[in-house]
Amino acid sequence: MDNNTIVIRGAREHNLRNVNLDLPRDRLIVFTGVSGSGKSSLAFDTLYAEGQRRYVESLSSYARQFLGQLQKPDVDYLGGLSPAISIQQKAAGRNPRSTVGTITEIYDYLRVLFARVGLGHCPACGRPITAQTREQILVRILALPEGSRFLVLAPVVRGQKGEYKDLFTDMLKRGFLRARVDGQVVRMTDDLKLDRRIKHNIEIVIDRLKLETKVRSRLAEAVEQALALGEGALIIAVEEERQAESEAEGAKESPYADVLFSAHYACTFCDCSYEPPSPQLFSFNSPHGMCPECDGLGTRYSFDTDLLIPDPSLSFAAGAIPLVGVLRGMGRWRRHIYEGLAKSLDIDLKTPWKDLPAEHQNLLLYGSGDRHITFEWKQRGGGMWKHGDKWEGVVPQLLSSFKKTAAGPRRMQLEKYMRVVRCPTCQGKRLNAQARSVRVGDKTLPDVCALPVGEVARWLEPGPGGLEEKLTPVQRTIAVEVLKELRGRIGFLLNVGLHYLTIERSAPTLSGGETQRIRLAGQIGCGLVGVLYVLDEPSIGLHPRDNDRLLRSLERLRDMGNTVVVVEHDEDTMRAADYLVDFGPGPGVRGGEVVAAGTFLEVAANPKSLTGQYLTGVRRIAVPERRRPPGAAKLTVVGARHHNLKNVTVEIPLGLFICVTGVSGSGKSSLVNDILMRALLASQGRKPLEEEGENTEEETTNGRRTPPGDHDRILGREQIDKVIDIDQSPIGRTPRSNPATYTGAFTPIR
Repeated sequence: MDNNTIVIRGAREHNLRNVNLDLPRDRLIVFTGVSGSGKSSLAFDTLYAEGQRRYVESLSSYARQFLGQLQKPDVDYLGGLSPAISIQQKAAGRNPRSTVGTITEIYDYLRVLFARVGLGHCPACGRPITAQTREQILVRILALPEGSRFLVLAPVVRGQKGEYKDLFTDMLKRGFLRARVDGQVVRMTDDLKLDRRIKHNIEIVIDRLKLETKVRSRLAEAVEQALALGEGALIIAVEEERQAESEAEGAKESPYADVLFSAHYACTFCDCSYEPPSPQLFSFNSPHGMCPECDGLGTRYSFDTDLLIPDPSLSFAAGAIPLVGVLRGMGRWRRHIYEGLAKSLDIDLKTPWKDLPAEHQNLLLYGSGDRHITFEWKQRGGGMWKHGDKWEGVVPQLLSSFKKTAAGPRRMQLEKYMRVVRCPTCQGKRLNAQARSVRVGDKTLPDVCALPVGEVARWLEPGPGGLEEKLTPVQRTIAVEVLKELRGRIGFLLNVGLHYLTIERSAPTLSGGETQRIRLAGQIGCGLVGVLYVLDEPSIGLHPRDNDRLLRSLERLRDMGNTVVVVEHDEDTMRAADYLVDFGPGPGVRGGEVVAAGTFLEVAANPKSLTGQYLTGVRRIAVPERRRPPGAAKLTVVGARHHNLKNVTVEIPLGLFICVTGVSGSGKSSLVNDILMRALLASQGRKPLEEEGENTEEETTNGRRTPPGDHDRILGREQIDKVIDIDQSPIGRTPRSNPATYTGAFTPIR
């Protein structure tokens, strides 16, 4: 057998008709043909499946149990195969924590860059964070209230896995008896048995003190010891007044309030100390770096008043807010709260909600602030008990209930009245205040992640105006390897035409084509040789302007010593192919044959090839001679500013076949999907989609809970009766479903 050829004999997978084919190795091969003619059956279900199966079978039985194995394809003989990698048009997944940066590992290298050469700034005042003296730390501790009891702690382990038996033994030898492990003070002489598989925080107890006039010298000695043991950091754990209460209730929460002090990393103007930067600080998936409000997601659930009050013609007492209920149906205690609120704030609870003043609506929904409310409780004996409190508001109460409720019917009930909104604390940046304040040059990490990949490449360039110009010689030496890796990965994305994506772009919002090109860029970066790559229409969704970049990437993958098989309909890709295979002559049972195979010119000259006839111009796609003229009905999107849209106003005539086109990243999806579709879905009635039997996960991502992109207004939406979104997501996951059952065609057959 020739080692330079992939030999296929008797391929019968799906609709393939005993296909015999010889493919050259280490070449760019394109499979083309009408839809359903057998291209994917040969490329993915035969070549890739057998290549992957043979590689997995070469591993040990222990390793095979962790790897999914494809079924053996229906083929007589396959020779000359290499280990196979498939890059298909699959969505990037639904994990909201996954971004373009995390998929490509660009974000990981940016975290290292900012941790090693970043200059910290105080989140409160914006001044650079510098070192502070031991005397300054001592003065700040002595400023605590007189009589405060506290522990002086030296942090030695921060978020690391292990049992730490040797550490405890060493500390005992040095004279320390107690440590605080994961918030609980323990004796190191006890058998602690820490779980080595989970992360722990360990601080050594240096001293226990009560703040009084004669404690200064002892405190100074404890601070000196703690800073030496904690490598420049110490924690003052102030005992809170609720300690006794916590102990009585058996609470597991620490009864201490921690104040961090650092000799190396503090703002002397605000008297605040911070953790020294580390890669974990810049990870929105780590407790050290994530925004505490949204847990690193950048978004959070919030109650929407339009969903919360479906019928504004009802009064509050009559149940305008279904989650609150009708006033008469409440228990005595809840009812007296609302009645006391209405009396104190002069609110008529029987007035229809739409007729209530906006001030009264806000008081009911969002609380009275610092205003004191007097409530009157009628006792059964006839007496009156008056008590005062602040009114929290219906929405904060429901949010508190939502956070405390685990997954279940109650949580699902609350979610029906909520939307996903940008986190107000981090403004969608996902990181905490300290991580958002570290700068490299003049940019923070969120600033860099918000830039398109093309602009990040210019920022990383070594020439004038680039990042290196703003670094000191020491910083350049530290960052040289990180910058090299970043430039390489950014370059791979540029080569596949993804210059318009931002690093912070969430993976669930990527199209199948974008996801495939990101994976292709990752494979080029891996540098593997001798592999069979199988790709499914990598040019889909890519503007012809960027086709050359994609083709150069495929050729580079081939030139590294790999065989690249591409299922494609794009003419430029066919012309660039070393070997072209045309399947046909028709779809389904009328296909499954190789009509023509060879170079581009050989296939184009073959009279049996339908693809060749279109390539040579013998056949053409008919252009309509007459087009339907637009009528008076139209939709107008006014002031679209979402993502990179620049205050665009667009008129869309109704009743026509409309095409929105433009170069990749120009704002097409931002206008059509993020603004128009979401706004129209939001205006389709007030009931949540779950009540209509829709899929909750889909609806959270694409439906009414996600607010429309930034725009002024949409005119003419009342002319739309229904909105149907057809995207690339799978239509179902059950193996019992097929096209006939999904479309309903099987019902009359039954």
